[in-house]
Amino acid sequence: MQAISSGPNSALVERFRAARDQYRPRRVKLLWIAESPPTSGSYFYFQKTTGGDHLFRETMRAVGLWPAGEIMKKGVDKQPLLERFQSKGFFLIDTCSYPVDKLPDGQRRRAIIDGISSVLQMVSELNPNGIIIVKSNIYDPVKDALESSGFAGKILNQRPLPFPSHGRQQSYRKRISDILRKFRA
Repeated sequence: MQAISSGPNSALVERFRAARDQYRPRRVKLLWIAESPPTSGSYFYFQKTTGGDHLFRETMRAVGLWPAGEIMKKGVDKQPLLERFQSKGFFLIDTCSYPVDKLPDGQRRRAIIDGISSVLQMVSELNPNGIIIVKSNIYDPVKDALESSGFAGKILNQRPLPFPSHGRQQSYRKRISDILRKFRA
C-alpha cells in the first residue's frame, strides 16, 4: 500500500469512513478512540495488512483474536478478524478523520481539537457501554470533552494508553487485557 499524505482530502476521508462503517456493530459495547488513520496506509479497517499494522495487530492480540506468538505478515486478510471484532460489539473510531501523524506538532494538535466535536457526536450516536482512549496525545483533550459531555463513567482507562509500537506492544496488550477483565466483571 502506498503512503497517504497528511491533511484533509474528502475522497480519502470517505474511503476511511466507508471501510470503518462496514464493521460497525449494531450495538457497540466497547469503543476504542484512536488519533487518526495513519499516513502509512495501514488503516485499522482496510482489507489487507501492510506489515505496519501496529494498532490492528496488537488490538487483535489483546482481545484474543490473533495468537500472541504468531507474526502478522503483509497481505493478511483482515475481514475475518474484523468481523469477529464487530461481533463482540467492539468498534474503533478516530479523533481525526484524516491522517495527522506526519503533520507539524501545532497543526496536529489543532486537528485533534477540531476532531473532538465529531468524536462527541459519534459517542452520542453509538452510546457504547465503555470507552478506551488510545494514545497519550489525544487522551487529555478527548477525556476532558467526554467528561464535560456526561460520558465520564464510560471511560475505562484513567490514564493514557501507549500506542502499540516501538517497544510498547506488550504494555498496550496488558493494559487492554486488564481493562477487558474489569469491563466484563
